[in-house]
Amino acid sequence: MTATIVKTNPRTGETLYTLQEPTPEALAATMERACAAAAVIKNMPVEARLDECRKLKRYLIAHKEDLVAGIVAENGKCVTDALIGDIFTCLDLITHYEKHAPKILQDEAVPTPTLLMGKKSKIMYCPLGPVLVISPWNYPLNTSLTPALCAFIAGNPVIIKPSEWTPMRGILDRVLTESGFLKDGIQVVFGGRETGQQLIDLRPAKIFFTGSVRGGKAILTQAAQHLIPVELELGGKDPLIVFEDANLERAVNGAVWGALNNTGQGCTSAERCFVHDSIFDTFVERLKEKFGALSTPDTKTEDGGALDMGCMTTPFQLDIVRTQVDAARAAGATVWQAYEPKQGSTTYPPTIVTKVTPGMAAQCEETFGPAITVVPFKTEAEAIALANDTPYGLSSSVWTRDLAKADRVARQIEAGNVCINDVMSSEGNTALPFGGVKQSGIGRYKGVVGLHTFCNMKSVMTDKGAKNAELNWYPYTPEKYQLFLKIVDVAFLGGLTGLLKLAPVGMKADSLVKKLSK
Repeated sequence: MTATIVKTNPRTGETLYTLQEPTPEALAATMERACAAAAVIKNMPVEARLDECRKLKRYLIAHKEDLVAGIVAENGKCVTDALIGDIFTCLDLITHYEKHAPKILQDEAVPTPTLLMGKKSKIMYCPLGPVLVISPWNYPLNTSLTPALCAFIAGNPVIIKPSEWTPMRGILDRVLTESGFLKDGIQVVFGGRETGQQLIDLRPAKIFFTGSVRGGKAILTQAAQHLIPVELELGGKDPLIVFEDANLERAVNGAVWGALNNTGQGCTSAERCFVHDSIFDTFVERLKEKFGALSTPDTKTEDGGALDMGCMTTPFQLDIVRTQVDAARAAGATVWQAYEPKQGSTTYPPTIVTKVTPGMAAQCEETFGPAITVVPFKTEAEAIALANDTPYGLSSSVWTRDLAKADRVARQIEAGNVCINDVMSSEGNTALPFGGVKQSGIGRYKGVVGLHTFCNMKSVMTDKGAKNAELNWYPYTPEKYQLFLKIVDVAFLGGLTGLLKLAPVGMKADSLVKKLSK
């Protein structure tokens, strides 16, 4: 008996549809189709794969408002966040790789050392096979399609397993079928955690997971049983550092958007703000003014882009935010909220927490909601130490007019991404690799590495085959050993001196090889 998933609109509670978890037989058939598609896709020229992506691009543009409406109903975010965070990012990724993928995936010639003179070296970027993408609920189209498209462009079929909280039925599947995208090039499987586990046991060539640290650890543990390579894009507790010489208005505006974009439900949301003590009070007051001016479903009816924030997508995440903020208040922190939350609402108000201590959950655990802590600092060293005092290391931002200082601080922040006088913009550039350190994940995608990570980077060495043998081949002889000793003495000196001393040794080596290989 398969389980039933009931999908409701997080804002209204309206039932959108129900889904039955797929049977093991259905999942096995999905993997069989992916394996069959792999034989076709790996032999397609890169331009042919990009042509398939162009079909998606045209469809996303033509149906953007319908898709936005569907995403909002599934996720509860506001229409602007759906357009920018989900539709725009997918279009930008396709456009970037249209220009750069052929060069990124072409064979790459690399240097051959002098001791291997006469040979040629290169790297082939070959497809892996079926890739499993397990995506989260916060950016349901973006986090499904962007890694899937990277994998497909690299030559692999893809199976997407969206979150059971935002299955995107009638959206993801419609985009793929109605656009005319290559059949079975990207398949979508709707189901919960058990479905994901069964798909992993079918041994895809690679797994790409975006989600929580707990979920990432579970997937890594299961994948290890089959030695399946895994890419993990996990949580964050991102710091935003504001120095006394920053453009204060810009820094405040950046903190507002960085903390509340997508209702704070982003792994790169600014959750911890560190402000120089000389401007701390002014910064907090300006932050309150701007937080208080924002509209949410509790304060305003949606009107074609009029809302600044949507609601929380899942009940459990709303509980986490409430629990963290309430616990901080009970432990002595000062909590300011833009308005009193309505009873039973799935919206959470923009929230500022000050006078926090390092052990408070609101300061050290991922919040994933519209709340930010604000802490003063006195010195550059203190700001860096505060920013790095976290098990996470995904993104961060530094605000100062002194760009040399910004660069110095950026180098010392333990994170995969840093924005200077900006927030969350690094992940908006498809040319930049995206990923984290520490508990924020393993690996990178987007940019050049975003395609290479879905490839078997195959090292190839070519010799014309004219000689009968090589010096390091059998037989070993005392004479050959003495020659190797001389090679060690001269081969690694470098420069003209090294080449001049190596030349006669090389001639002697060739003569010895000819004699021994007859």
